[in-house]
Amino acid sequence: MKKTLLFISLLILSVLSTQATRPKYVFYIIGDGMGINQVNGTEMFYGELTGKIGPLPLLFSKFPYTTFVSTYSANRGVTDSAAAGTALACGEKTNNNTIGVDADSLPIYSIAVAAQKKNIPVGIITSGEIDDATPAAFFAHQINRSNRYE
Repeated sequence: MKKTLLFISLLILSVLSTQATRPKYVFYIIGDGMGINQVNGTEMFYGELTGKIGPLPLLFSKFPYTTFVSTYSANRGVTDSAAAGTALACGEKTNNNTIGVDADSLPIYSIAVAAQKKNIPVGIITSGEIDDATPAAFFAHQINRSNRYE
């Protein structure tokens, strides 16, 4: 009886610990033109406003996980938002002015599409227009960012 109870207890703990390690939600927040220098400048300014010497970290700066990406485009050292959005959404460099296609203009697919294929619900929220370059990079494939209707 004790062995059965111990086994059931361990099984329940195992299931609970497995469920606890998977996130319930994942938010991928992209701030337009928001590189590390802009964030640091804001934190310095916020610290100054509150009388602190040095930066006062913003809430998202204290998230448990963070990373950095390089979004220069495949054909230019300075990127535009179409190529940067594609790099952020799809993990691959593309040419300026293109959305959701690789440097050879072949469709590439975003993390949102990969999630949908695994039956994970996806939502894209923007303060601008949904067919603007950065949000569109998560669902569109266009060789010209001006093809907003398409």
